[in-house]
Amino acid sequence: MEAAELLECFQWGDADLDSAKDELTDVLTYCMLLADKMDLDPDTIVLDKLEKTRAKYPVEKARGTSVK
Repeated sequence: MEAAELLECFQWGDADLDSAKDELTDVLTYCMLLADKMDLDPDTIVLDKLEKTRAKYPVEKARGTSVK
């Protein structure tokens, strides 16, 4: 629900940044709590995912294109 409320802040053009900040805080809080419950380190899983993305979409091949 919170992620949908965050999206709504941007859905119709100009973002309501105060509302977006509040909703983003809720989403991040839930994500941190979930990571803790799953015994995952948020920094580690983000860096691991970025590395997978870099390997899958190297800059020299992906820059300037939206094709997978």
